[in-house]
Amino acid sequence: MYSPQKLHPIAYLGSVANALKNLWIPLIIVFFNQRETIMSGNISLPWLLGIGGIFLLLVIIFGGLDFINKYRTRFWIEDGKFIYKDGVLTRREKEFDIERIQSIDFSEPIFHRLFKAVKLEVFTPGEGIVIDTMKKTQAEDLQEIIYDEQERIAQGTENADTVEIGDASPWPKDASVHDAGEEIKDTPKKTFVTLHKLKRGELLLMSMTSGALGAFVAILFAILNIIGSQFIIERYFDYFGGLFQNTIIAMSVAAIFFVVVGYTFGVIILLIKYYDYTLSKKDDDLAVQYGLLEKKHKSVNINRVQNIIIKDSILRRMIGYYSLSVTITSDTFESEGDNSMVEIMPFIKRDVLYDIVEEILPNYEVIKPKSNVPLRGYRRYFQISTVILVLITGIVQYFWLSWAWILGLFALFIVITAGIYSARNNGYVIKDDEVNMLTTSFFTRSHFVIKHDKVIEGAILENPFLIRSRLANISVTTAAGIVGSTATVKFIDRKDIETIWNWIKEGGGHDEEDFSESNQIVED
Repeated sequence: MYSPQKLHPIAYLGSVANALKNLWIPLIIVFFNQRETIMSGNISLPWLLGIGGIFLLLVIIFGGLDFINKYRTRFWIEDGKFIYKDGVLTRREKEFDIERIQSIDFSEPIFHRLFKAVKLEVFTPGEGIVIDTMKKTQAEDLQEIIYDEQERIAQGTENADTVEIGDASPWPKDASVHDAGEEIKDTPKKTFVTLHKLKRGELLLMSMTSGALGAFVAILFAILNIIGSQFIIERYFDYFGGLFQNTIIAMSVAAIFFVVVGYTFGVIILLIKYYDYTLSKKDDDLAVQYGLLEKKHKSVNINRVQNIIIKDSILRRMIGYYSLSVTITSDTFESEGDNSMVEIMPFIKRDVLYDIVEEILPNYEVIKPKSNVPLRGYRRYFQISTVILVLITGIVQYFWLSWAWILGLFALFIVITAGIYSARNNGYVIKDDEVNMLTTSFFTRSHFVIKHDKVIEGAILENPFLIRSRLANISVTTAAGIVGSTATVKFIDRKDIETIWNWIKEGGGHDEEDFSESNQIVED
């Protein structure tokens, strides 16, 4: 047993910050609704004192409750379990079997880094906990203890401590404290070995080809959604309208300026986010760390991987780069983002990628599927989008712009080209207990590598039109988060559907005796 641990002292200051964070959105809304009164200076003292008093009272209430909760928070390791307790009026206790813990992640926001503190996330297949804020040394020690404990359990050499309830040794354990007659062995501890690191040139190239404009737009619209978009957007277009007499030229320049500035800021955002991206490995555990302002550390045990996902875009394929991710079976609501997918390498050359997969997941064999879509299925990738686009173009042409057909033709060309690209890059290949499935969406591809014993659901999707054409869609789902990770191959021949379906039902070509060990076989 380890002595119960407290949060980092800076966590109590975070109680005030959390209270302000919960109240700043209402404050901004009040400001924008009353901006004319505030800007005019017609503010009465009672009104100002009332608003200030209410705000201060809310900060004290929300901050005080959070302060007490953090003061009463404790966490420790006991009898092969990680235990977490918190709560003010109602005490909450969570216990996690160390053997089932599959991810121990921690991040270092810039404020936390000033005080050598981190935010820790511990996940099991069906539950998780987020601890904010603890000492970085505590998080590193906890991570090492859990890794070592899992390794001992896996090897069947677990040595449980025999201590009475209430007795506790310091956390981490003091090496000088040992049982009578026990020999002290200086066994060297294994450390993480770096497998791959993203170079600065690759980081820049990745940021330029990773939807940088989308990253900027997402952040911008999140801000506009809070403070009100109409006021800012009107001022933006009024400014360019004053520079140019022609409305079309003014709108075009405004749009181009937005794209250029947005793309530049997006690249900077991604450079900061993925700075110093490093992949490391120790035994069966992988770890990635990255970030400049907020440093993140993510981990995953390779034995708990549900599938491999290799992604690329048409632009990245031209320069020979891909991304590598794996999914795990975590469906907790505690985390702020999606914790079921772990990005192993966001930007990696093709030949290096295959070497990495062979190094970290030797029981998987990545085989690129060829297209299995027959010619009669090609049009189905773009026919519905084409009809919708033609209708929209016709409405805009009739009511607003006489030259909308030019934009419509250009968009139609893009839609049809993307559809043909998707049809030529949808397929599958089965080898023993493994299926490789290639799916696409608008010039991007996702290559799923799935072991049979990880499949939790298979589904055939069809309608009367597809039945008449002897076509169908098939989906294979593995455990990952709330809805799972699903790979879908669309509009392939019925005989191919039956091949995949029989593979799902029959156990991937292995009899029952061999099937239970299929994920341990190393493919040649």
